[in-house]
Amino acid sequence: MASTLAVFEGRQVQVADGQRSVASWMAKECNTDRNQSARELRRARSLRKMPLVAEAYGSGELTAAHVDLLGRARKVSPPVFARDEELLVGYAIDLEFAEFRRAVDYWRQLAEPDDAEDQATRLQQQRNLHESTTVDGAVVINGMLDPVAGAAFVAELDRLERAMFEQDWTEAKERVGDAVRTRDLARTGAQRRADALVEMAHRSCSAPPGSRRPRPLVTVLVDYPTLAGRVCELSTGTVITPGQLLGVLGEADIERVVFDGPSRVIDVGATQRFFRDATRRVVEVIDQHCTERGCDEPAERCDVDHEIPWPAGPTTQSNGRLRCPDHHPNRRRPPSPPSDDDPP
Repeated sequence: MASTLAVFEGRQVQVADGQRSVASWMAKECNTDRNQSARELRRARSLRKMPLVAEAYGSGELTAAHVDLLGRARKVSPPVFARDEELLVGYAIDLEFAEFRRAVDYWRQLAEPDDAEDQATRLQQQRNLHESTTVDGAVVINGMLDPVAGAAFVAELDRLERAMFEQDWTEAKERVGDAVRTRDLARTGAQRRADALVEMAHRSCSAPPGSRRPRPLVTVLVDYPTLAGRVCELSTGTVITPGQLLGVLGEADIERVVFDGPSRVIDVGATQRFFRDATRRVVEVIDQHCTERGCDEPAERCDVDHEIPWPAGPTTQSNGRLRCPDHHPNRRRPPSPPSDDDPP
C-alpha cells in the first residue's frame, strides 16, 4: 500500500480524476474515511525517507504503529536517525511494543537533548484544567497534566478506584454468588473514577491545616547498560527528561537501585517509606508490570510469584516474576477493574 501510494502521489493521478489530493482520491476510490487516507499517505511519505524501515514493513516484520513511531522519531534529527536506523529497526523487531516505545523515547532524548528538555518544558507550561456547568447543573471537567504530575494524579485515582471496585465486587458477590461478573457491579468503571475524584476532593478539604503531604518516591537506576545509555523514567514506564526529574527531587524520597547487567539488581538502598520488602522491590523495578506476554498490569497490582514453586525454589530476585491476579495460578482474587474498551 505505502509503495503504491508513493507512486500515485509522484504521478499526480488524482489530478486526472478531478481530486485535489491523493488522500481525497483514496477516500473516493477505496470508499474509506479521508482522515484514514491522509494517515496512510503520511506513512507512505515517511517510509520513502526510511529505507530499512520500509523494507521491514514490507516484509511484515513491522506494523503500521512501529512505522508511525519511527517516523515521528526521525523528525527529531534526520541525520542521526539515518545513522541509527538499522539499530532502531532491530529494536522494533526484537522488543515488545511498550519496550520499543521506551527505547525510541530514550533515543529521541539522546539525539537532541535540548529539544527533549524544551518539549518537557512546553508540556509543563501547557498544563490546564477547565470546568464548566451545564444547564442542568452538572459539571464537565477536562484538562491536561505533564507526565510527572499526571502520574501522581493517576496513581491516586487508580488506587481509590481499585478500592471501590473491590467493594462493589464484594457486594455483588454477596448478592449474585460465585457467578458474579463485572456487569453485576453497582457502578461502571467511569462512575467509580468519578467517585474517586470526588473522594480525593473530600480528603483534601478535610486534611488538617499544616499536615504533611505524602512524599513521592523517586527510583534512581544506576549503571544500567540500557539500549541508549541511561534510564530516567517513572514507575509506569513513562520516559522523562532529567529536567523533569529535578522538579520533584526537593520533595521526594530517594531510593538507590544498582544494577549489574541489564536484569540483575545487586543492591537496593533503604528508604523509610512504602517498601518493607527489598526483594519484592527488586522484582518490581526489573519487571515493572505483569510478565505474562501482552499483559501490562502495573507492578502495584501484581504479586511476586516463584518461577520454581516454593519451597523448592528460593525467594530471590532471580526466581521471582510479577504476575497479576488473572495470571497468578495460586490467587483467587477479584479481577482487575475492566477498561472502557472491555466488553460488558
